[in-house]
Amino acid sequence: MKSDFLSRYGLSLLAACFLLFVFTLFFFPVLFEGSTFFFRDIHHFAYPMKFYLARIWAVGEWPYWYPYLFQGMPYMSLMHPGAFYPPSVLFLLEDFLFAFHAYFLFHHLVLMGSVYALCRYWGRSIPAALCASLTALLGGYFLSLASVYNQFQSAVWLPLIFLMWQKFMFNGGLKYFCSAVVFLAFQVLGGGPENAIFSVLLIYAHSLYLAKNEERGFRQKTLGVLALGVAALALSALQWIPTYHLLQETGRSGGLSLAASTIWSLEPGALLELFLPENFSHFLEQDGGNMSYFVHGFYMGIVPLFVLSGCLLVGREQKPIRFWLTVFGVGVFFALGKFNPLYSLFHEWVPVFNLFRFPQKFFFFCAYALVFLSAWGLDRFVTVVTHEKTAMKKLLLALLATAMVVAGMFGTHVDRAGLESLMILLLLAFGIFALHLKKINRLGFFSLLLLLMVMDLMGKNSMLIPLIDREFYTDPPPLAKRLGGTADSFRVYSGMLLEKPARKKVSSNPAAGKTSRPPYNLLSVQLATRDQVYPNIGAVYGLGYVDGYSTMMTKRNQLWYQSFVLADIPKKKRILKRSNVKYWVTEDYEQLPSAQYPRGIKKVNVFEDVLPRAFLVGESRVVPSAKLLDFYFDSGFDPLRQVLLTERVEVKKEKNFSGRVERIEYGPNRVRVETNQNAEGMLVLLDTWFPGWKVEVDGQPEHIFRANYFYRAVKLGPGYHRIEFYYEPVGLKTGAAISGVAFILLLLAVGATWRNMYEQTKD
Repeated sequence: MKSDFLSRYGLSLLAACFLLFVFTLFFFPVLFEGSTFFFRDIHHFAYPMKFYLARIWAVGEWPYWYPYLFQGMPYMSLMHPGAFYPPSVLFLLEDFLFAFHAYFLFHHLVLMGSVYALCRYWGRSIPAALCASLTALLGGYFLSLASVYNQFQSAVWLPLIFLMWQKFMFNGGLKYFCSAVVFLAFQVLGGGPENAIFSVLLIYAHSLYLAKNEERGFRQKTLGVLALGVAALALSALQWIPTYHLLQETGRSGGLSLAASTIWSLEPGALLELFLPENFSHFLEQDGGNMSYFVHGFYMGIVPLFVLSGCLLVGREQKPIRFWLTVFGVGVFFALGKFNPLYSLFHEWVPVFNLFRFPQKFFFFCAYALVFLSAWGLDRFVTVVTHEKTAMKKLLLALLATAMVVAGMFGTHVDRAGLESLMILLLLAFGIFALHLKKINRLGFFSLLLLLMVMDLMGKNSMLIPLIDREFYTDPPPLAKRLGGTADSFRVYSGMLLEKPARKKVSSNPAAGKTSRPPYNLLSVQLATRDQVYPNIGAVYGLGYVDGYSTMMTKRNQLWYQSFVLADIPKKKRILKRSNVKYWVTEDYEQLPSAQYPRGIKKVNVFEDVLPRAFLVGESRVVPSAKLLDFYFDSGFDPLRQVLLTERVEVKKEKNFSGRVERIEYGPNRVRVETNQNAEGMLVLLDTWFPGWKVEVDGQPEHIFRANYFYRAVKLGPGYHRIEFYYEPVGLKTGAAISGVAFILLLLAVGATWRNMYEQTKD
């Protein structure tokens, strides 16, 4: 029995051990040396957002609202925090850093394992499937995308969606259909709706072009994919419906302009990085110009690139190879964005196309095409090398062409990477000749190939996931200690870190008339944002901000920024004071009087006459929205005496009005205030007004007024009152009902399938 098991599963177990070994080797610093992920969006979004998620779940609440940015903003509706994303259950663990690492490592494991499983289902050899899996695990696109965590955690589910859908199409069974629906919903819940659309398009095209079961014609395949998409939308409705309502409050509601949507287009010259990563030695060093990347690493390995070149000459007679070559071309076509003159037509005429930014996201198609071509192409090449002399010559020609491009780049960009790539191609040529002459067998050739791939990809792409000691998060910086604990009373304005030292262009060669900005180091910028308690990170230390970074900024947030940026210095200070900002962290540095903190911290301007978080006024005034901010930020206006509204409310004026806020308490998704006053008046709360907020006064529902353009107000009568504001995302109940019905139907379908299988087994 034992020998039968080993003979059947021994090679698969050996393959799994090999992949786990490479995985452990690559992530060894995270697993065993106390390092952690910190770069880019992991630092600015993932860590503070997941930290808040864990904290709210620990008290048994849902994180609907996020009070630490923009004077308060929706949390769950943003989509990318992944409040309903199933793998987020890891943050129920008590050890947050352990959960944080497990969360990211889990997605790399999913990608690696699912690619291998899909390639094996397609009938690829174990070595070819291993090559594809290594390309996915260590490829530049996927490693760099991990820093944009919502896109990465969404993209990794494609192979599993593909696998389940293929099994459904070829074998039948609702369990496979339901599994495909669940994994497709994961892409939406994970915060990458673009990837869900890409996945559906790929599956549909693949079904039409490559489906083996010809009994299912065009109509059946179209209806099947449509059912898949609708079911996934229904299952994820509790996420995307609130997101849709949030979208209506942002500048994206009517779509983005062509210029805005084509930021981070793929520059044609960047395609050369497929052959040799330009930033191999100096990835973190930038020239001071605009960052030209959404994906900062396109290098998928010299072996997959050789396979791509070889497939253009050998193997096009195979439908799968032709399909993935086409997918690669389509990905390049759209990824070029503004560099593609036809892109504007899609932006103008294709529905929802103008809602998404960054054409480099379309490299999703190219990356997966290279992954799967690695499996299909290598199996084809082994056959060619051993049996077809003419095809082998073409294969060697592809190898030579790849080497010539690398050599050409090596001549203009001399570093260790070019030499290593040429050596790998030379060893690959040696292996091909040895296989052709039968000096080594298929196992020996693939062993050499896998070794070369590991050396190549780990050597060139390891810097795409910069790591740092865990104290980066756990040890609060001096500025955080200085300002900590103020989130419920006063806010901070960060001044926004200037990632480029200056906007003014500095001439690098005046005679030639060329200009550039001073160079800077991305690692230094990331460290600086931590030491200077940048807005998004400050939330970890209990700091509330009037500014910050977000994937979707509301129109009111944008207007606040615009008003602030265009104002002179006295007005800037007035805007901050009337936004409950007590601390203005400026760009001027000062040194703490202690040797314990050798690094300087930002200077903090403290305003003494700042508006409190909540206060009472005895008068209201109706002002048109277009003029309201001019009134509110005017030096002659007294916000402690009068509140500006856009709708009329009757308030009996009392000459000697007086009142005070006796208590204010913040909780998850709610604010409790206790007041006492001698006459009718208005309670003004300097928290963002947003659809979904409701209020009760002494247990009775009341109306929330939009006060001073940005904030909330409620009318109160004389005497003592208990006021409670509470928030629930608009559309959540509708979305939850749809998702609940979809989930029950999926369970019933799976249950029926298992029951039929049991009865058949019993018979």
